[in-house]
Amino acid sequence: MPFAPWPHVQTMERLGDLFSITGQFFRSVLSDYVDQVLSPPVNQNAGRYHRPGQAILYTSATPEWSIIAVSGYMRQDNRPRVVVPLFVENALVVDQRDEETCLRLGIDRELSNKSWLKALENGREPASWRNSDAARASGADGLIDRSRMIPDGWHLNLFRWNEMGGPKVTVCGDPIDIQLSPDGPQWGL
Repeated sequence: MPFAPWPHVQTMERLGDLFSITGQFFRSVLSDYVDQVLSPPVNQNAGRYHRPGQAILYTSATPEWSIIAVSGYMRQDNRPRVVVPLFVENALVVDQRDEETCLRLGIDRELSNKSWLKALENGREPASWRNSDAARASGADGLIDRSRMIPDGWHLNLFRWNEMGGPKVTVCGDPIDIQLSPDGPQWGL
């Protein structure tokens, strides 16, 4: 049964400090990399929740949220991207919307709001890495990230998938070309 207002999420059940989540999610990738949509980032890349060499799969609960999450990069680099629908089965995740659980696990939710790009540009470790480290240490397959740009929005970010004991992720639809409005906001449709 879908969970409104996220009709693509089929189940979300609390299991101790983690949530088991199953449903359709959406990943935006460069058009050139559509065949590698389930591959982890290349070793030298880092992001909000992964160091160079760490696996992560960034996804969103709606296609629109997935597009908004990359829109600023698209407006900067003008490289075409697509949204790919994925089906995620039985991912055990830390939900950063749950303040009490985050406190128990040593996760400071506000660290995830700090700019990871500016930290790297200044030769510092992004503060958000401490949260992903704590989530990984808890045994979670990933974490739910509260959106900084979308009211009540969130993203599902997996640390592992398609390996023994982890969630299963499959492509469940055709890629959709992303078209941004020419006069839209930096981080928006």
